Amino acid sequence: MIFETVWRHSVHQRAYLTRSAVGSGRVVVHERATRLVGLDVRDGGVRWDMPLGRWPYALTVAGGRCLAVPQWQPWLACHEAIAGERLWRVWLPRFTGHLAVAGGVVVVGGWRGYTPLAGYDLVNGALLWRVGGDVEVQQPIALGGRVLLAVRGTGLIRALDPRTGADLDTWELPEPVLEVDSGPVLLRLDAERVLVRGASGGLWELGPTGGELRRLPGVPDDVRSVTVAGGLVWCDIGEQVVALEPGRTQPRARVPTFGRSAGVAAVDSGFVLAGHLGRLTLVGHDGGVVGRATVDKRIGSLHGVDRDRVLVLGKSELLAVDLRR
Repeated sequence: MIFETVWRHSVHQRAYLTRSAVGSGRVVVHERATRLVGLDVRDGGVRWDMPLGRWPYALTVAGGRCLAVPQWQPWLACHEAIAGERLWRVWLPRFTGHLAVAGGVVVVGGWRGYTPLAGYDLVNGALLWRVGGDVEVQQPIALGGRVLLAVRGTGLIRALDPRTGADLDTWELPEPVLEVDSGPVLLRLDAERVLVRGASGGLWELGPTGGELRRLPGVPDDVRSVTVAGGLVWCDIGEQVVALEPGRTQPRARVPTFGRSAGVAAVDSGFVLAGHLGRLTLVGHDGGVVGRATVDKRIGSLHGVDRDRVLVLGKSELLAVDLRR
């Protein structure tokens, strides 16, 4: 047996309604409609259980803290990730979405153009800055102590100083970025580079330090979703995932997934691919399929947490799955 489920935790709701994040030895999951729960990654034991609110726009673990923005209660909540103690909570304008943490600052706002961008101190929640006027941006990411964001309807990519909100740099793609609700636009390729998804389906490699911008070769047509794992770019084209190595035209691998992709994680022995119909596939470093197993009826997302363990958000459960040789 290649895959072995070592623990399960019921979230009492469907996978598509559930958000989860991993960090500091915890997997934090929003469950039972209103609860935020911290589980030990090793054994699945509940270490803390706190009220939050319904269906978070955003949930992340960074700097030893868990941050969440619930949809129906306009606040930004910060909990200590290990013990779950609520450290601070600040009120936000209604419909504030998006969240990124960089340089000890939590940057929120810009979701669908409903609110301005703002920065809050990660330590105490103090408001550091808020830009004037609403802005519509795609999900921002942190890179090298800065926050990168893409402006909807344009090819503009901005790098913000998280302490002040000022633009440190800007770049312009030759095409608009991918539209909202079509998946993440910015994906971290490594510590110095990001991928930007264009409206045409193209992928653009951006090196913010040097300002290099180039189109990634070999990207197939009709890409549904894109994941970066283990230095490779995994493109879901429906029933199959194509793995690209930046700088090379020919794919590293083509892997049948028997349904749309639910995520990819790098492990010691290669890569684990999740299909939304509940199947995991182990792919070796050479691109060959090592084995498959069905672990649940549905898979909503996949987290890599260790060299031989992944976390799977199933139909209504969170599962820890180990790789056995």
